[in-house]
Amino acid sequence: MGKAGEIIKVIPADDGELYMTSGGRRYCIARFSGRVEIEEKQAQVAVLGTLQKGTKRIYASFIVCGDIDFQKGFDFDSVHGGRVFEARAGVCGEKLAFAGLRFEDSDPLQNELIFEIPDLELIQKLLTG
Repeated sequence: MGKAGEIIKVIPADDGELYMTSGGRRYCIARFSGRVEIEEKQAQVAVLGTLQKGTKRIYASFIVCGDIDFQKGFDFDSVHGGRVFEARAGVCGEKLAFAGLRFEDSDPLQNELIFEIPDLELIQKLLTG
C-alpha cells in the first residue's frame, strides 16, 4: 500500500510543555517550541497487482522541535507499554491541549519528536482557524 501526501497547513506552536502519563502518574518531560503539520494523504491500495485510487484522509502531526528542554530522562525508543502523551502549547493565539498523542517517530539530527494527533475536532478547528 502506497501513501502520497501533501502538507495543507503548518502552524507554529510555542511555549509548549510535553507530558507523559505512566503508571497513574503524570510527568512533564519537556518544554519546547514546535509546529503542527496537517497533511492530506491518499492511500492507494494494490488490487490484483496494480495500484488503484484510494481514499483521502487528513492526518495531523504535532512536532516537538527546536529548543527542547528535557525535564526528565526518557527513552523514546521504548514508548510502548501504557504511556500516554499530552502537550499544551500556544497555537493560533491561544493555549491548546493536545490529549492522547501517539508517539510516531523521532529525528535526533533535526532534534524533533513527532506525535500523531488523533482528535479530529481539534484538527478541524486548526484547519479553519
